Amino acid sequence: MDSVRFADFTLHRRTRRLTRDDEDLAIGARAFDLLDLLIAGRDRVVSRDEIMATVWPETVVGDNNLNVQVANLRRIIGAESIVTVAGRGLRFTLEIAAEGPLALGLPDRPSVVVLPFSDLGGDPELAWLADGFAEDITTELSRFRDLFVVARNSAFVYRDMPRDLRRVSRELGVRYAVEGSVRATPHQVRVTAQLIDATTGGQVWAENFDRGLGRHFDTQARVARAIVTCLAPQIDRVEAERIRTAAPGDLTAHGLALRGWSVISAGDMAYDRGPRDKAADLARQALALDPNSALAWRVLAWVAWWNAYHVTTPSVPRTLAEGIEAATCAIAADPTDHHGRRLRALLHFLNQDPETGLPELRQAHEMNPNCAVTLAWLGLYEGFHGEADRGVPLAEAALRRSPRDPSRGSMLVVLGFAQFAVRNYAAAAEAAEAALSESAGSATPLILAAIAWVGAGRTDRAAAAFARVATIAPSLVEARLAGRWLTSNPDYLARAHTFFRIAGGLAPADAAAALR
Repeated sequence: MDSVRFADFTLHRRTRRLTRDDEDLAIGARAFDLLDLLIAGRDRVVSRDEIMATVWPETVVGDNNLNVQVANLRRIIGAESIVTVAGRGLRFTLEIAAEGPLALGLPDRPSVVVLPFSDLGGDPELAWLADGFAEDITTELSRFRDLFVVARNSAFVYRDMPRDLRRVSRELGVRYAVEGSVRATPHQVRVTAQLIDATTGGQVWAENFDRGLGRHFDTQARVARAIVTCLAPQIDRVEAERIRTAAPGDLTAHGLALRGWSVISAGDMAYDRGPRDKAADLARQALALDPNSALAWRVLAWVAWWNAYHVTTPSVPRTLAEGIEAATCAIAADPTDHHGRRLRALLHFLNQDPETGLPELRQAHEMNPNCAVTLAWLGLYEGFHGEADRGVPLAEAALRRSPRDPSRGSMLVVLGFAQFAVRNYAAAAEAAEAALSESAGSATPLILAAIAWVGAGRTDRAAAAFARVATIAPSLVEARLAGRWLTSNPDYLARAHTFFRIAGGLAPADAAAALR
């Protein structure tokens, strides 16, 4: 939007002018940026932190600077034009009429646009690849149902014009922008991608992807999927931090559910059910506002899974039933959401129903092959109940595809259990130790370490892991000693149960020999 009118004033964004009855008014650059921001966010209270990040990016200034600019604007356009909301921020109050399309507000979901990629040369006959990458990334990002992704045609309007990302944010109603470049030769392609918070211009993530350029379209699709697999968790990570610091009164039903999802995701391997209770409470608050919130139902399903896994619930069967029901509600609310299907599959596995769980988990992966977490779990359960030789390669592929994933700790544990399933005990123990370095103090890697070290012949290290997990998660240890594990696979159960008893000093070490 190039200009916007309110009262007798017009704000001209392209030329950075404020006029009244076609007469230019003296307004400084900071006051202009502040007024522009408040108008763009006129349907909400704009926080002090957002103002500082936008008007004074990468600069530390005192509150007096903001107060001076607010006073200046009130003097020019009226004392009642900007209201201070105590403890929250500022709100623009005047009614506006736009010349041209209105600035779009940000949706309550994380919103992103993939802007046209730059062609950095190389082979002129391959210049078309740059557009192809941007289109494919847009398509693959759309598989993540938690994201609002701007369509390709809207994004490509900005191909041949100078890009002011804050203007792009206002005009398309997005918080994040993906930009990139492509340098291609007949044999090699390098794609650089970066994720930017378009409201502030700050870079969130960047990475290079180098691939051999054999079959062009296959390479384009593979690189696009690799970028998206790395990109989506970074949006989740920065959104979780933004939602964590948002004022509770500012949160919509989706915002409450998203905060719940971030809480359960951050503490997914924690034995303490406190974070899970908090996540469940947030989800219920969201459902009170929107009973059809797929994300809120998904949070309740994930809470149920971890409570059942850790046995931090009075009744595991009832909790599993409630979790399956919550996952079913999530799928009913959004049948295209792969997360809901993955969670329902995992709950079925924990409920000793692999015949139902494995086909659903495979379907979740088919719906979104870019989700590394789903791929890792698929590897584990293929190893248990499907094609055993696919298990470890799939779990390893998940880690390779998203090497900086916020869920890396749990993905390493999944890999380790998959390796235990195929009797690669040394690798399983290595995965357990790596997971502990990512998630120190979590119970799940210690369970893995205890059985893996027995398998590897190191009962001393197994005993140390058992002692630690018995202190951290007594009900989980009790359940494992009683024979309740992640799977009903008889070979796995026999080894895991015996090895765990050996680690706890409840069975002789030589009992492992016949099972290894």
